[in-house]
Amino acid sequence: MGELAHPLALRAHHLLCLLGFRGLGYSPEFVETMGKVAKDLHPKSTFPITLLAECDVICASCPHNKGNQCRKKANAESKVRAKDREVLRRLGFEVKAEMPVAEAWGRIKERLTSSDIAEICPRCQWRELGYCAEGLERLVTGK
Repeated sequence: MGELAHPLALRAHHLLCLLGFRGLGYSPEFVETMGKVAKDLHPKSTFPITLLAECDVICASCPHNKGNQCRKKANAESKVRAKDREVLRRLGFEVKAEMPVAEAWGRIKERLTSSDIAEICPRCQWRELGYCAEGLERLVTGK
């Protein structure tokens, strides 16, 4: 994967995925892409992002992406879009809001708890492993 676009178009719920990312994923290509995005979008980064409720660069590397739609399960795309919209709502952003990623991390730190993440992502396999709660704790404490 080459350099990331400026600003990087990012599904809103992928901010939560980045919190819990531990080098695991749906395929080697997905893990590589997620790792690159995670490296560039760390909490102190000023990297510009545009928040979306549609497929992004991370989705492009996912084996469940078919024609820019999540096809992991029936109705997956509509459920994922709803998740994106809920993240945007809780953070107080509109679709296509542009900002330095540090601003988004700041809102997450101020406005979300582990309980919020559990409500937004109730069946996520990574959240169930505790990765997202650990990531949120690191973000909040700065460790």
